[in-house]
Amino acid sequence: MSKLEFKKLNGELTELVKLYTSHQWYYHSNPQPSREEIINRYNSGWYESDKESFWVEENGEKIGLIIISDISDTIPLLYDIRLVNKVRGKRYGEICVKWAADYIFKSSEEKIRIESYTRYDNLPMRKVFYKCNFQKEGYLRNSWENDDGSVKDSLVYAIIREDWEKDKKTPIKIDDFPY
Repeated sequence: MSKLEFKKLNGELTELVKLYTSHQWYYHSNPQPSREEIINRYNSGWYESDKESFWVEENGEKIGLIIISDISDTIPLLYDIRLVNKVRGKRYGEICVKWAADYIFKSSEEKIRIESYTRYDNLPMRKVFYKCNFQKEGYLRNSWENDDGSVKDSLVYAIIREDWEKDKKTPIKIDDFPY
């Protein structure tokens, strides 16, 4: 694996359409978005509306996309990480999550924590969060609505600034009381 570069999305609509339509996105609400959906989302400013979107590049090739939402908030959301099929399962996800955490926390001292959600069955992403010191903070039943009408459970993960600074994960007290 060579060094990855992260570059802001900047008008590369053709490449964005190619990324979304050339791969299967198993754990997303819409695993196969259409060209028209992506173009409409792009033209409406969705990738920029209180968001920052970044290409993940390796040797000049676009191999993924990172979207950070609620970027103006003190608690931004690591909204989406998409990696092309050929790099999945090869630690690229860890590099992307660590880069996003570094980017967010270094961008402002006011950032308190970063949250992210994933489907309960997205074990690869759950492992990435675990390895990147994101704490599993909640299990949300029937909370992930898919475009096909099905509903799945999801989990919320987060990392707080202190844990990021110390490169550790602080245990939480989720079961301190039965209520």
